[in-house]
Amino acid sequence: MKAKKKEFDYDNIKPEELTGEEAAFEVRLDSKAPVYCTDCHIKLEPTKVDVKRGNILIMNVDAYKCPKCGKELLDVETASRVEREFALRHAEEIKGYEVKISSDGRNYLIRFPKELSRMLATKKIAKILPIDSDEFVLKVM
Repeated sequence: MKAKKKEFDYDNIKPEELTGEEAAFEVRLDSKAPVYCTDCHIKLEPTKVDVKRGNILIMNVDAYKCPKCGKELLDVETASRVEREFALRHAEEIKGYEVKISSDGRNYLIRFPKELSRMLATKKIAKILPIDSDEFVLKVM
């Protein structure tokens, strides 16, 4: 007859319940695991690529390239940065809303058009991200 394993409440661990030996770990943040081609299964080599979407070109992006089939790959962090850059540059081509900036003497105020206000009805917090001296991105959370 097998003994039933004691279930442990991992969400509510108390310091006195922690037992065992202390372990030391070495973390190397600057080392990256090798990347392999999904088709050829050989190690990809670091390279620089130009990424183009529509009329937008981003040059000298860090990437990996398969020496056999030529397949190019971006790591997740680089791909996220490139996607964000495309989105920001594309935003300039989209017809936006022109609004007046008001001031109460100490603060600057803007009003959102009705079309946007409907989308913001349940949102309570916004984050303003400065891009340049005259450009900002507003992220509603």
